[in-house]
Amino acid sequence: MAGLSRVFLIHGMGRSPASLAFLARRLRSDGYLVSSFGYSVRSTPLDVIADRFRIHIAQVLGHDHEVDHDHGVDHEGAPEPYAIVGHSLGNIITRLASPRLPPGFTKLAMLAPPNRSPLLARRLKDQAVFRALTGDAGQRLADPAFYAALPVPDVETVIFAGDAATAIDVLPFDGAAADGVVSVEETRLPNITHRVFPAWHTFIMNHPEVVAALLEFLGG
Repeated sequence: MAGLSRVFLIHGMGRSPASLAFLARRLRSDGYLVSSFGYSVRSTPLDVIADRFRIHIAQVLGHDHEVDHDHGVDHEGAPEPYAIVGHSLGNIITRLASPRLPPGFTKLAMLAPPNRSPLLARRLKDQAVFRALTGDAGQRLADPAFYAALPVPDVETVIFAGDAATAIDVLPFDGAAADGVVSVEETRLPNITHRVFPAWHTFIMNHPEVVAALLEFLGG
């Protein structure tokens, strides 16, 4: 299999591909082929977004609809290896889509992922503004049963969490390490490499230490 050269980026809730533009430029400057996927949660169910992400990857890779998922190859031969870098909700979409992603999925880098039902979503889930802005996704994030059934991709994975908001008393984390949206503990998955940086949730993808660690992971 050829070395990893293609990276798919997927942004967080309420953001757009523009939020990952700096990271995309840096990846391209290091020789990666980069594709960004955009979505909105306000009127689109999470399952639909996950399926559109799958289709986006397949189209970029040039796969048709006759991919042999059992053998992990398409009709052109060995699959092209690719990585996914997700920010926040983008990681949940990736996990949801993972059982049906095209062959070649090799690495996953999770930036500030809400890998456990986040306290903030559970506290806001019944508020009208939160429901209007986050749609189905906001309710899923607040549902522990959704998380219990959420797949974890069987690929090389690293989690990058932030703790820049730990000392801010107005946040609902009771002093626990947090990035302003999710706590460090909410980002964890069992047996997955986990690293913490002095970064904020919204800007973790631009933190120089995170970018350096991400490039090291992708190139390793």
